Amino acid sequence: MNFKRIALAAAAAAAATPAIAADLPVVAEPVNYVEACSAYGDGYFKLPGQDTCIRVRGRIRTQYVSHNLNDGLGDVTNQDEVDADPTVDKETNDYKSYARGYLYFNSMTTTEFATIETFTAFLANHNQDGKDTVIIDDVYMQLGFESGSLLVGDTLSQFDSFLGYTWIGPVSQNLSEIYPLLISYTADLGNGVALTGSIEDSTERNGANNRADFVGALSVSQGWGSAKFSAAAHAIEDNDEDEEDYGFALGASVTITAMEGIEATFQAQYADQALSYVVGDFTDESGFTDAEGASGFNISGGFDADLSDKVSVMLDFSYLSLEQGSQDYDRTAVDASVVYSPVKGLAFAVAAGWGDDSKDNDETKVAGRIQYTF
Repeated sequence: MNFKRIALAAAAAAAATPAIAADLPVVAEPVNYVEACSAYGDGYFKLPGQDTCIRVRGRIRTQYVSHNLNDGLGDVTNQDEVDADPTVDKETNDYKSYARGYLYFNSMTTTEFATIETFTAFLANHNQDGKDTVIIDDVYMQLGFESGSLLVGDTLSQFDSFLGYTWIGPVSQNLSEIYPLLISYTADLGNGVALTGSIEDSTERNGANNRADFVGALSVSQGWGSAKFSAAAHAIEDNDEDEEDYGFALGASVTITAMEGIEATFQAQYADQALSYVVGDFTDESGFTDAEGASGFNISGGFDADLSDKVSVMLDFSYLSLEQGSQDYDRTAVDASVVYSPVKGLAFAVAAGWGDDSKDNDETKVAGRIQYTF
């Protein structure tokens, strides 16, 4: 028997036999993967079938601020005033604390018309009084063109600049930090120079209802740091004639970043019948209004320095002076903090603050915070 012929015949028969299903190659279904959008920065990704890149971030924070250490725990803050007038409300000298969560949603879309950016921030808060609040913090859309950008929404006023470095800030600083509805355009003039024009809701600054403030700003950003010069026309009600009138405000700030690991800022602002442009909530502190003859200024600044890759220190100071007719008011505030970050995103902070004003309201407070950002 010819074994060679038998082997060849067996091989041919096997090749002619149909393969069973288990032997056939399996064709995998196409899989759509999430795509990273590195052009917009870390954390952006694109979902299958979408042209928009999104980023989701968040922060969890718990914080404690002590009572005024200059007064006894639970004492009335101004006992002389209460004794003179029993109808005055008694304000207890309590500590303040809260647990707070943030969610930040960004989106970026490149189109033939413009680069479309959106931002929404949600905030959920529970404080020591047992009160729960959930709000939308910032929400805006920005259209980026080759010559500049159009900003529309609820975000920081284009007038405001330096907001302080200190974590927590146990004693409030004399700074303007207002988030009105606005529409603004920033033109890129080249070489780090930009010019901004903004129309902003006046009621957010205790102005006339259904009226607008007009803000302009010139900013410069260079290797040594940045500078900003801003001006505003503030719509107010003329109580005598019930007609619209305008006050004005001017501001300037300089930030130095040339030194590695250290940043410092100096700022000055002046206002005439536009006091909220020199201090965010002036009515609570001084009782002044934007009436004729009301003017004021603030001088503020601070620094942020890295002592190591895990420890940073910050300091803020501010001085406020207001005048209205024969009345005047001034206040000085200083805050300092130390922040320890053992790993990325996690931070432990302690802070102390001191403040004093012309109404003999002096305060000293300490605070602590634990925070994780992801």
